Amino acid sequence: MRRRIFATTAIAVAIVGTAAGPAGAQDAATPDQADEDIVVTGQRAQQERAIDLKRHAIGILDVAAADEIGRLPDRNVAEVVEHLPGVGVTYDQGEGRYVAIRGVPSALNNYTLNGIEIGNPDGTTRSLPLDIVSGQLLNRVEVAKVKTADMDGQGVGGAINLVTQTAFDFKDRFSIAGSAKAGYQQLNKKVPVQGDLSVATRFGADEQFGLVLGASYSNRDFVSEGFYPDNWKPVAGAARGGVPDNIKYTEYQLDRRRLGASGSFDWHPSDTQTFFIRGVYSKFIEDEVRGRYRLDFTLTPYTLNPDGLTGSTPGVASAATGAAGSGPERREDLRLDYKAKVVLTGMIGGSTELGALKLDYVGSRSRNEVLDQFPIWQFRCNTGKVNFDFTNEIYSATPEKECAPSQMQFRQYTYSHQKGVETIWQGKFDATYDLGGEDFIKAGVKYRGTNRDFDANNDVYDRGGSLSTRFTLGQFNLAGGNVYVYPDSSNLDHGYLNSPTIDPAAIQAFTNANLSGPYFVYNSATSLANATLSDFSLSEDVSAAYAMANWTRGAVTVTPGLRFEHTRLDITGFQLRTGTTVVTPISQTRSYDDFLPSLVVRIRPSDDTVFRLAYSRSLGRPEYANLSPGGSLDTTVAANPTLSLGNPDLKPYRADNFDATGEWYFARGGMLSIGVFAKVIRNPIFGETRTLINTSYNGVLYPVLKVSQPLNADKGDIIGIEAQFQQQFTFLPGILSGFGIQLNATLSDSTLRLPTGRTSTFPSQSKYLYGAELFYQRGPVEASIAYHNTGYALLSTGDVSSQDQYNDDLRRLDAKASFAVFDGIRLFAEAQNLTDEPTRQYQGGHKDWIIQNERYGRTFYAGISAKF
Repeated sequence: MRRRIFATTAIAVAIVGTAAGPAGAQDAATPDQADEDIVVTGQRAQQERAIDLKRHAIGILDVAAADEIGRLPDRNVAEVVEHLPGVGVTYDQGEGRYVAIRGVPSALNNYTLNGIEIGNPDGTTRSLPLDIVSGQLLNRVEVAKVKTADMDGQGVGGAINLVTQTAFDFKDRFSIAGSAKAGYQQLNKKVPVQGDLSVATRFGADEQFGLVLGASYSNRDFVSEGFYPDNWKPVAGAARGGVPDNIKYTEYQLDRRRLGASGSFDWHPSDTQTFFIRGVYSKFIEDEVRGRYRLDFTLTPYTLNPDGLTGSTPGVASAATGAAGSGPERREDLRLDYKAKVVLTGMIGGSTELGALKLDYVGSRSRNEVLDQFPIWQFRCNTGKVNFDFTNEIYSATPEKECAPSQMQFRQYTYSHQKGVETIWQGKFDATYDLGGEDFIKAGVKYRGTNRDFDANNDVYDRGGSLSTRFTLGQFNLAGGNVYVYPDSSNLDHGYLNSPTIDPAAIQAFTNANLSGPYFVYNSATSLANATLSDFSLSEDVSAAYAMANWTRGAVTVTPGLRFEHTRLDITGFQLRTGTTVVTPISQTRSYDDFLPSLVVRIRPSDDTVFRLAYSRSLGRPEYANLSPGGSLDTTVAANPTLSLGNPDLKPYRADNFDATGEWYFARGGMLSIGVFAKVIRNPIFGETRTLINTSYNGVLYPVLKVSQPLNADKGDIIGIEAQFQQQFTFLPGILSGFGIQLNATLSDSTLRLPTGRTSTFPSQSKYLYGAELFYQRGPVEASIAYHNTGYALLSTGDVSSQDQYNDDLRRLDAKASFAVFDGIRLFAEAQNLTDEPTRQYQGGHKDWIIQNERYGRTFYAGISAKF
């Protein structure tokens, strides 16, 4: 039995058979659907494909189906899945990057490509930065929130599966699709561009061969206007309840490029045999110029006026001769950052049917890399008296007389070079025995071998030891032009002046010519520590076996399963012997076993309603950097050095997950879904920080040294409810029949007991997630406008609650419209971030204790797409 959904402007999804797919989806067809061709188009086709996959899944599955246009102007996969219920996205520089599912941090989820773990290029974490992947080359993205036994154990929140295109997804024997667009960015008035092209064909006497090739490219040259004070502390008499240490602001200039390619060759020699070879390549490149103004104005005695909003700090300005002053300290920093991330995955596999027995097999290799290198220059001076005003949320602190370039003294130069390489070998074999109808028995084995190396060097050069070997920003033509920063979109008349700045080309040339001379004094002890303590080499081998079954009796289907995973970890970190320059490798081997049961009960009292009850157990393995027996020493701020150590004895998170959902498919393209969930999580990992006084580390005496190390806490829990509604208003008359709506909302809460004894919420757990989309499709017109809110969430915890850091609410409003000018050719326009929403972070639970306010402005695009 086969049901085919054909889409004239979108990639079709064939729903065939009864075996669970890569994300645990069961694609079952009823007898009356045999050989039924339903023609749907555009946005409605996309929605119906997603609904079909959700409806027939064994577990709880949400799907974002992709086409060459797409309903929304999303830049990457993270922004695609943000519109699904229970999904929160952390933005970086105005683009979605890391995804949290049901309040579980990104590092604890699983990321797969066609059901095979993809790994990630970030050197020290398990979080996959989904901004590296372009959605144009995918068939769909699946978010599985309930695990069945045939899925990897990793994924406390869930699993995100990227499904690539094949030639058998298309209705026509030959298809070519492409799009191109150019835009306008409000802040810097630059023109971003993006394009993609894919070709799919089936050939052979019986069209038994299929080939798809695709490529994408984007380039976005933009700026962000940022405001970054930090280290707020409670102060009696302050109107906000506290004051920060400083004011920092900057205009970052970024050039961000993405290159992507994918391919799939499929051979179907018979109805019972298939083979495939598939590959995906993605590269993310970023060049960034970061010139930053910093003024430390409350570290010395200051006066707070009776209004609690204004005050001043006394001081003595630095002399142009190089003599230091006292009081408030002004810093100018320049960082020139180059970063490249690469994901490369290839896989080969197939399936064989022997009567009622179906065998699926696949092997893959992935290689992921990250390269991050950047120099940082730092100049300082004492400004003299500073006046500050906290009346506005984005406040002001201004010296009565700003430092001249001749007063800005060179303090430090560092050059950081970080490289991470990950290789993954995987093999997977599944056997499914069809018992008739929807019943089956399934078992399989899998092996994953991961090798990851991370190497970091950070050479530090201090200023010369005497006045004759020191220089200022006023010498050698090193000073740059004035820069005005506008981080507050509600007060564009108030700009922050950054002056004097550092000229990037001049300082780079001067450094290259003088690095071996007396102006730059190499700090060998700190450089050696930086080149040693954060490096690690790791191998992680996971062997798994599982068995599951699917039994249907009337309206009830029961799917029990059990998965076993054996994890072996070999890791080497590096330490310095106290008082020497001898690097000592520290190695440790450990292993652990996990039995991961699951049970899903589906009740279908009618063709239009589905109820699901589920229990599953899942894992969240520790971050790679946290497992290293080495550590890192940060002496950038001389008065506040910090030592971070890893912990190879960390236990993985282990979660017992409970779910109950009800789904009503009341009309074609319409659905109402409501679900509740609870997670009881053992061994959550949090950092413990302790402050040591007059302590020695590696032969250096530190008056104060903060030492942090990750430890396992006892347990925590997350509970929540999520709802989704969508409907196409085809029952309305005339042009109104083109409208439709999609709504989703998630309400959740969590409790986590920290090692210190106090309680907190889970990091990345937003209490409120909600979104709404109004779309239209009739005749040649397609349009949509979407709003999404990601509620505030804990970012990290401090020693006390006043040091906790949070992401603030993030609200986005985006729109897109397209018009078919000819058959297969559409013109479109889109607008991103229409409300000019910044990304914000704050401290201590006080939303006016701002530690970040980044503004990116609005972006507009116009383009053309074609499919033949």
